[in-house]
Amino acid sequence: MKVEYRKLFLKDLKKLRKQTVYGQICDLAFTTFLSVSSLQDITNVKALSGTGNRYRIRVGDYRIGIELNGDTVEFMRVLHRREFYRYFP
Repeated sequence: MKVEYRKLFLKDLKKLRKQTVYGQICDLAFTTFLSVSSLQDITNVKALSGTGNRYRIRVGDYRIGIELNGDTVEFMRVLHRREFYRYFP
């Protein structure tokens, strides 16, 4: 599985450095996704309604927005849950 990161994802992640979930999100995005073969191997993944290839991953009160294109996973945003559904899809 190929992994790509958007600039907005990296910018959002940089803002979370002081949060307790920063380590969990970094571990998930930069190590776990490189070793899995499909999205079913990741926990807390849910397809977003209205979009066929966009998913969200729940990490505490934060949500990671990803897009699946063939064998490529693109990390798009990481936001608090109250902001995620306003800005992501």
